[in-house]
Amino acid sequence: MRRGEVYDARLDPTEGSERRGSRPVVIVSRNAINAASSAVVAVPFTTHRPERRLYPSHTLVHAPDGGLEVDSVALCEQVRVMAKSRFLRRRGVLSAAAMRRIEAALVITLDLPLALLTLPRSRRRVPS
Repeated sequence: MRRGEVYDARLDPTEGSERRGSRPVVIVSRNAINAASSAVVAVPFTTHRPERRLYPSHTLVHAPDGGLEVDSVALCEQVRVMAKSRFLRRRGVLSAAAMRRIEAALVITLDLPLALLTLPRSRRRVPS
């Protein structure tokens, strides 16, 4: 499993307003973590509805990017740790442009320094 890959995953059991059921998710954790851990960090997608507002923590991804079958919204405020056993089938890999937009939404969601987006990936470290 690698960063940027899109999988169908089982999100149940959930509580409250957490996304539920089986749905696409994108892996956002580092590849070193993905290789060494039994869990990864992922962001769930929901079907895009043009009448619904997109928030700064949302990222619109157009099908067929990442193997998505319909235009979808990455719900970055719903980022979560998931056991690899929850993942069902691999759909594909998101484009670099879509991953940059998801990264920007995660910076907003997690209130990280905006400067992290301008650093080369090898130097992205949260200041202490």
